[in-house]
Amino acid sequence: MKRLSKFAEVMPSGRQTNRVAYAMEASALPNPTPGSEWRKLENFRAGDEILDDPGLKEVFKTALEKGCAMVAKET
Repeated sequence: MKRLSKFAEVMPSGRQTNRVAYAMEASALPNPTPGSEWRKLENFRAGDEILDDPGLKEVFKTALEKGCAMVAKET
């Protein structure tokens, strides 16, 4: 069964960029910023994240409908 997963965009140095994507599968992810890659965050729990940030409900809905949704966090 496919599940919603969270991916962080990470530079070669290990530093995360400000982009996070939620996707049903890695093939649906947008291209990463040049020189970076998407890494799946294994500790992701959708319910916990919605409790911490109710605004993510719409992001998750988009990801479920379209296969992927990306969020750029403020720096």
